Amino acid sequence: MTHLPKIIHLIDDISLGGVTKSLALFEHPALGRQYDFAIEQVDPDWAIAPRLNASVIAVHFSASWKTIPFLYSLASRNPDAKLVLVEHSYSREWEALKVPEKLRFRTMLKLAYRIFDHVVCVSAAQADWLEEAVDLRGPKRRVIYPWSDMSDLARLERPHFSLTEKIVIGAYGRFVDDKGFANLVSIINRMGDQSPVQLRLGGFGPDEEKLQQLAAGNSNISFYGQVDDVADFIGQCDIIAVPSKFEAYGLVATEARLAARPILVSSVGGLPEQCDAAGIAVDFDDAKVVIKLLERIHYLPLVNMSVAGREECLRVTEDRIECWMHLLGGLLVQSNQKKVA
Repeated sequence: MTHLPKIIHLIDDISLGGVTKSLALFEHPALGRQYDFAIEQVDPDWAIAPRLNASVIAVHFSASWKTIPFLYSLASRNPDAKLVLVEHSYSREWEALKVPEKLRFRTMLKLAYRIFDHVVCVSAAQADWLEEAVDLRGPKRRVIYPWSDMSDLARLERPHFSLTEKIVIGAYGRFVDDKGFANLVSIINRMGDQSPVQLRLGGFGPDEEKLQQLAAGNSNISFYGQVDDVADFIGQCDIIAVPSKFEAYGLVATEARLAARPILVSSVGGLPEQCDAAGIAVDFDDAKVVIKLLERIHYLPLVNMSVAGREECLRVTEDRIECWMHLLGGLLVQSNQKKVA
């Protein structure tokens, strides 16, 4: 019986939605025929990492000063494994908003990245920032966009845009300040009752009451509740807005494009590179600019955006699989060459 190369994904929280969902890609037969995949939950606050019988170990939690001992222990206790870090979280805008001491933070990143044979960036914008910030360059760096199972979104009907009906803008996610929903609600409030758009918010979180109070009395704003069925929510919207203050990638924009919804996104992280012909990137902190855009929304090429977005995403699963096959294959070739030498 042929033993397939073992690939172990390390996560620190198995309940962490986006990361856990993205790992379902490795259950695809195209990858399963080539590799034996497993997911292990670890506590990166441990000083000593486990020994793992793996050809490749992929780490899916962010490096920090607290996790550095674990990461160095992981390398030391698994000398024959190739180590990969998937950088899901950090971005230029995250650093600007969250990091008071850039030099200290970037020193930590440099120490962490030294441990790994490869760092996977989740957007070109993130890769560019890491090259500037910590001199992370190819061939050690590669961009692979995130993935989740979105096949049901490709089956949604395209929206029917009407010049006489209000355009429904959908926005969904966790109700926290970083997602920028308060900015969006304030903008719709400023547009008044005769606004050509309506806003439908989906999600939950600590800012839910604050958002409801901010939207109180505005008939153009409604709350969907917790979004358990993304296709059902998006199906009730004409376009999708992503007003986040930072996003390393922004998978919501990919979901919207596959669902044939034009996107209106913040000019941060990996969001603008998803626009192309599928949407518009804008500064949601500049209310006047956004209002001017929304006031003429019926005259934007929404149908063309809808068609282009879906076409861009129809091969999303195949593209991600090809990227991972190329990366893993290259790492295993390096490993075999090292053994022969």
